[in-house]
Amino acid sequence: MPPNNVSSRDLQAIHAQTRDIYDRVAEGYDAHRSKVLFEQDWLDRFLSCLPQMPKILDVGCGAGEPIARFLVEQGCALTGVDVAPGMLSLARERFPDHRWLEADMRSLDLGSMFDGVLSWNASFHLTIQEQRDTIPLLAKHVAPSGALMFTIGPSEGEGTGTVEGEPVYHASLHPEDYQSILSELGFSNIQIGLEDAKCNLHSIILATHKKP
Repeated sequence: MPPNNVSSRDLQAIHAQTRDIYDRVAEGYDAHRSKVLFEQDWLDRFLSCLPQMPKILDVGCGAGEPIARFLVEQGCALTGVDVAPGMLSLARERFPDHRWLEADMRSLDLGSMFDGVLSWNASFHLTIQEQRDTIPLLAKHVAPSGALMFTIGPSEGEGTGTVEGEPVYHASLHPEDYQSILSELGFSNIQIGLEDAKCNLHSIILATHKKP
């Protein structure tokens, strides 16, 4: 995580505003969000682990561009989940034939499983403890032999970023901690890419071969 000089109290306040910020700036964020799919290499890896026309759960789906569009074009049956109604409204307009749900990943319980669960640039808005509590909820929605992929930080820590000029909270466990948690949840193949130069320096974890 990047160095942080924000006080713990201020970090807590910023963290509490995440939903409202993304809802408020949805249209501006969508307009400025690059539609260049730099994520494609990792999305291809993710899809290569899944059956044809898989059921995908996209947690923190945002407005659906460009990741949801790519998944739809690959024949996926998509369920998108986001905490910000403004983001979901845009996604529903674009892809009305798919399912879009307002929900908080920290209490996610859809009562169904998916071939793959994806969370791109979303779970790192949770505190370290919230991530520890939420990863099992994401894994619970992965069908046996399925895959889970999400972005992480390259090292443990807390910090802030910006969205449309608004401060937002970021946090990450140590990558080895993610690997340990996912192993305990039954994933037998775990790939980690830290600050991948081909993926706009994102850090990604892909866990596959979930045991029944």
